Amino acid sequence: MEHHHAQFYSDHQSVIIDASLLNSSGLPLLNSTVHDPPGTILGHVIASVSWFTIGFLYTVLAFQRHYTCRQRGSKYISSVEFPVDFLPGSLTNVPVVALIKTVGATTFFISAVVADLEPGSMEEAGQWQHELMSVAFIVSGIIDMVLSSSRARRFIPDGADYLAFFVTFLTELQQLVVHLDSRDAVDGRLHQLMAVTAAAGAISLVAEAVFRRHVMMAAIRGFSIMLQGTWVMNLMVVLYHPGVEEPFWNPNSHSTVALVSLMFAWHIIVDAVLVLALNLYFVWFYSRPQYKVVPHSDTCKYGSRWQLLAMEQLKDGTILTHGKTEMDLDDPLDSVPFHDIDCESELEFQRPEPTKVRRK
Repeated sequence: MEHHHAQFYSDHQSVIIDASLLNSSGLPLLNSTVHDPPGTILGHVIASVSWFTIGFLYTVLAFQRHYTCRQRGSKYISSVEFPVDFLPGSLTNVPVVALIKTVGATTFFISAVVADLEPGSMEEAGQWQHELMSVAFIVSGIIDMVLSSSRARRFIPDGADYLAFFVTFLTELQQLVVHLDSRDAVDGRLHQLMAVTAAAGAISLVAEAVFRRHVMMAAIRGFSIMLQGTWVMNLMVVLYHPGVEEPFWNPNSHSTVALVSLMFAWHIIVDAVLVLALNLYFVWFYSRPQYKVVPHSDTCKYGSRWQLLAMEQLKDGTILTHGKTEMDLDDPLDSVPFHDIDCESELEFQRPEPTKVRRK
């Protein structure tokens, strides 16, 4: 390990200070994290795996919905939560991604609290920043699960899930910026780049909320979250150096800071290649000659398999009553709750002639 010392002279004596006790600005560290970084290895691993899994599923399900809708001649429209259509039976309606987000953030919160139970740890406000970021993700996950119910979506404005997720990334970004206080150069650069991933997530969510018919907006959101997941794992390895008692790099070396920045660029490239590979897979999958029927036939809709049947019956001139004994309909499309449909059918743009149906 390189040893750098800063020497200060006074009238009577000279004082030698270890440079590892200085931050990137040359000022003494008030709360050094060189030897005692906040949080735990387990907590960072949980966050990394959760974020990567969420981003990966977002990308996969967005591409699946896009190519399924294109195959049917329907129009793609994005959503924060996608139904996992390849699950069997009623599990399709389970908000799997929201559950992963909530459970992962809750587990991270518990691990952070347990780590902060050490004497003196909870007196420092910086130790609570991890908990605050995880609480924001828990709230967003709960909102996603609530909005997976068609009944709940009747009482909550459209786009509330996008707003909640945006606030989550905005909170994370703000906490990461102030999380840089009193850190050495390498630790500070790691968290600066972590803040970049949070900013990318927030910006991609705003773009997706505005351009919900463009699948690449959802893919960019998935890419940003995957990047955050892989970078958290990299951050954990650099800060905690598992398996090695002492790091073999100087925490204030400019060459190490440059190496960390180079690592982040490679994370961007690898995650982008993964997104492109997923897209190419779905292009190949939906171009196969033997591919005729999409499993469950409702990938474009938010887990409501009966809606496709309703649409098909409308095409045949029959009407679903959904259990009602008598119905007066000025428009047969009133029997289908279109607020549940995420992939818009051509029936929404070519409405049939109004009819009136009465039960004899």
